[in-house]
Amino acid sequence: MTRSETKENFDIDRTILRLTAPTVLSNISVPLLGLCDTAVAGHMGEEKFLASIAIGSVMMSMMYWLFGFLRGGTSGLTATAFGARDRSLMGYSLLRASFLGLAIGLALLVLHGPILSGLLAVMGASPQVSELSAAYFRICIWGTVPMMLLTAVTGWFVGMQSTSRAMWLNIGLSLLNVVFTLTYVYVFGLGFKGIALGTLTAQWVVVIPALVMAARLCRRYDVVLKIDRGIFSDAANWRKIFSVNSNLFFRSACLIAVTMILYACSARMGDVVTGANAVINQLFLFFSYFMDGFAYTGEALIGRYNGARDRRMLTLSVQGLLKWGAWMTIAFVLIYSLGLRDIVGWLSDSEAVVESVVSCRSWVLLIPVAGVAAFVYDGFYIGLTHTRPMLYSTLGGLIIFVVLLMLVGNTQSMLWMAFTCYLALRSIILISLFPIKHLRC
Repeated sequence: MTRSETKENFDIDRTILRLTAPTVLSNISVPLLGLCDTAVAGHMGEEKFLASIAIGSVMMSMMYWLFGFLRGGTSGLTATAFGARDRSLMGYSLLRASFLGLAIGLALLVLHGPILSGLLAVMGASPQVSELSAAYFRICIWGTVPMMLLTAVTGWFVGMQSTSRAMWLNIGLSLLNVVFTLTYVYVFGLGFKGIALGTLTAQWVVVIPALVMAARLCRRYDVVLKIDRGIFSDAANWRKIFSVNSNLFFRSACLIAVTMILYACSARMGDVVTGANAVINQLFLFFSYFMDGFAYTGEALIGRYNGARDRRMLTLSVQGLLKWGAWMTIAFVLIYSLGLRDIVGWLSDSEAVVESVVSCRSWVLLIPVAGVAAFVYDGFYIGLTHTRPMLYSTLGGLIIFVVLLMLVGNTQSMLWMAFTCYLALRSIILISLFPIKHLRC
């Protein structure tokens, strides 16, 4: 390798780490800070409050997860415009995503009644818990408009190669949630309702710094935001937006289906196995916090260099992200193989749960290996705004997950075997369909 090639590899590695670190930090810190709602509810004296917060937050999270395409679709389209140095398209990308987010938020607000009824039916909680969960939902639903706008702006920041701004938004939202929740519950004495109001207030307040940061980034790159006919009349761009986002929407539906099946099957295996499976899923989620960081970086870099028609930098970005994905996988496998019992002991003081997790050690170690390509290649596809293979891979994974559960039976080990195969099939499909022919270079 020549000195020039060595420097290029070093530069791309440095860029990958610069873009990935803020996302990983955000992914790790936001769930930790989000524990505030659970902690407050858990100290209200009755178990029904904790259960209601759990179910209410899950219902809201599922809804936001379903519309998470707004972030991914926006980041890919914006990164392409950034690479092409098309300032007009950068501006239109932000405005179109914001208008789409506003429309989705208002639609959810109007339709929240039947949505709530459907979600409560799926959850199947007790009458008391359902009533409190519904009260939580009816307050938090008023935050759908700012949340959809924040999702759009976050995606735009990623596409503009500014993952640090996206990080500060997420951390700021969580910190404000803590401050307002504690204030409403303990200062104003609003009780359970104060938890929902704290979340709602934080969502509206954080919109202000989000818009300020977006305006400053526009000035930095001389992006002019013009609300004119071009936003709505460009049929080709709107077709592209709906094509990208519709694939991501149905992909999210498949991901939600897998998660719901996983927990539904766990619930039928008894309390110990349910707790153990929740711990294993947390180990998977912790791995995903890191890999999502590399996926977001892939969205930014692949979109940028594809838009700039720079095949060499695009290739270096793909190679660099795959290399870092492999190293992170090796690190997690080593950590879990050497310290699994201790890690599980930190998460649960039940010896039965610890032993149940340890009995699935092989699957705990195989899950990162099976899923690493699925995470990294997701970022590649979003960056290329070629999202159909992502839908194919997730739908195929869902089908194999269900079929395997029907064939091998509903035991803990077989459940995680099926989940590992689901991740592996997603990875295989994404690798095999990587769209070289779609590169603009």
